[in-house]
Amino acid sequence: MITRPIKVLVVDDSLLSRKLLVGFLSEDPDIEVVATASNGKDALEAVGKHNPDVVTMDVRMPEMDGITALKRIMSEAPRPVVMLSAFTERDTELTLQSLDLGAVDFITKPHPVFSRTLSDIRDEILLKVKTASRNRVRRRVAGRAPLPAAPVFRKRSRTGSRIPLGKCRDVVAIGISTGGPQCLQRLLPAVPADFPAAIVIVQHMPAGFTRVLAERLNGMSAIEVKEAESGDVIRRGRALLARGDHHLVIQEEELAYTTVVNRDPPVSRFRPSIDVMMESAARLFGERAIGVIMTGMCDDGVRGVRAIRGAGGRVIAQDEATSVVFGMNRLAIESGCVDRVVPLQEIVPALLEC
Repeated sequence: MITRPIKVLVVDDSLLSRKLLVGFLSEDPDIEVVATASNGKDALEAVGKHNPDVVTMDVRMPEMDGITALKRIMSEAPRPVVMLSAFTERDTELTLQSLDLGAVDFITKPHPVFSRTLSDIRDEILLKVKTASRNRVRRRVAGRAPLPAAPVFRKRSRTGSRIPLGKCRDVVAIGISTGGPQCLQRLLPAVPADFPAAIVIVQHMPAGFTRVLAERLNGMSAIEVKEAESGDVIRRGRALLARGDHHLVIQEEELAYTTVVNRDPPVSRFRPSIDVMMESAARLFGERAIGVIMTGMCDDGVRGVRAIRGAGGRVIAQDEATSVVFGMNRLAIESGCVDRVVPLQEIVPALLEC
């Protein structure tokens, strides 16, 4: 069976960035760059003329920025869009906003501090464009909230003291990747303030983005949501989000379970790794751990949920219909270690039943 190449439109105001992207994408015989544009206005014209399967879109551009162009594309001619973001705080906020508006994923531009090789960047771009091309994108009506409202509980526990081990007997370990920020913004606001377990989360994101995401989630949730630091106490009423480019490991101290944040080598190709976090949860909490494996395009987390199930814990997987990418959750289900498969909106009720 002969399949045609994936048609891609590259949008970036930097000539150097456009050339770099076109060069990377053109190396793959399964991809055809059908056009380029230097601003959002030209991008909209190119979408109408070339009907690309995927658009890569810079966040900041003259005449019409990437966010405005994304809104227009999603309301007028919806298709998968992968955003390109710099590491500035403003661009980080705009990138997370673009995911709310319907972008499938994002790619970070090269940065002198958070250095990556060109081959790593190329591999990420090719993988994300190919994954995006398989995504089912729905039309977004301008002015309408992209996500259904979730119940928000404002009453919180602000206890900051160390809690004895016996006071935090249960942990929910969540692993999530592509599509994660959108899903977490529905999942965590539905967690009640008196939720009977601690929550630890690994979301595959670069350094810098997880702090902004944690602050966003904290502002809309009844429980405290915080980017993890070494020494943070695992306790009820708190969700700890792994820091970008850092593993999150749970350790046992005399009076509490706490976190260790480190930059050990990537595991399952990722740092933070879902497997690393879940295996530590399985080792320390055993049958009192619950693993939740959600949307994502990789296999990270499959070994982790298998460890939780092997230690006597339970495993919940997000279903295909509510996943942006039915990848790592599908692999976990196929491995036979998943107890329940539920849609996104039923994950919290399922946790409360465990």
